[in-house]
Amino acid sequence: MSQTAGGQRHLKNTGGNPQPENGRSPIYSHNPLEGGAFPLLVLDVARQVCTPSNEGFRVLHWHEEVQFIRVLQGVIQTRVYEEEIEVHAGDCLFINRMVPHKTIEKEDCRYHSFIIPEQMLGFFPGSIMEKKDVKSFLYHPGFTHFLIKKAEPSHSAALNELKTLDNLYFSSSQKTKPHYEYLLSTSLVSLWLAFISALPPLPTAAAAPSREHLRIRELLTYLHSHYRENLSVESIAAAAHISKTECLRCFHRYVGESPYQYLIKYRLHMSEALLKDTELSVTEISSETGFASASSYIRYFRRWYGCTPKEYRTAQKNSSSSAD
Repeated sequence: MSQTAGGQRHLKNTGGNPQPENGRSPIYSHNPLEGGAFPLLVLDVARQVCTPSNEGFRVLHWHEEVQFIRVLQGVIQTRVYEEEIEVHAGDCLFINRMVPHKTIEKEDCRYHSFIIPEQMLGFFPGSIMEKKDVKSFLYHPGFTHFLIKKAEPSHSAALNELKTLDNLYFSSSQKTKPHYEYLLSTSLVSLWLAFISALPPLPTAAAAPSREHLRIRELLTYLHSHYRENLSVESIAAAAHISKTECLRCFHRYVGESPYQYLIKYRLHMSEALLKDTELSVTEISSETGFASASSYIRYFRRWYGCTPKEYRTAQKNSSSSAD
């Protein structure tokens, strides 16, 4: 259930495939707290800056956790498969696990993303609560997302619980109090209960996952795993055993752009971390991320970010120094 109101192009092969951390494809937005004692990840996004930095920010991605996006100011636009959803200040968008999505600002805005592992909602593995009240929703193939609206009276309880969680998480005074993590945990399950209580009934006969939804995830997984290689529409299509025409149709429908356009943006996105976190030269980064030349990389970077890679790196360093 979702609920809302030409020819081949190649770029340089740098030799070899990138090796994803822990053997996992970089299509996933990795939760750095995964496996830790308290794996709740919360992102504060203001004026297109994400704190803490996250690899899935502003690119199409999915993750194993569920996500609540609470808009504090302005308007965001989130793409979930082929659907575009506007989320206004005071509203919240729920995105289910393993659902490809991308969020961008439509107006100058601020929002908080709560990225919640399912084990934080089900009390303990094998519990009846996990089976009936968590997995039945998270693993329902037709339940991809849900818009929680401030104008809808039946949604007010969930929005109030989310506000309580938000205030608790971002309150510096609360963090010093005893049992802080326990307070957060009880707030999380209170939010979850209010949320599932507001949902209309899910279809009783769970349909099989959409073949096209599985297909676009397969195409994206291949592209994200091989972005440094010479790629063409034909080679991307072959990964899913479909024709070039079908590959183009899937990308335009579910991603909103061609495979080549998405590949360029993904390479630029991957170059951001290298600019911020390494001392590699611009030429080395262009090669590392699959561009044919440094000049090609700089041209695309300027077109997408409005500055050169060197200017971006300098701005990031100045920003870090100011924060210190």
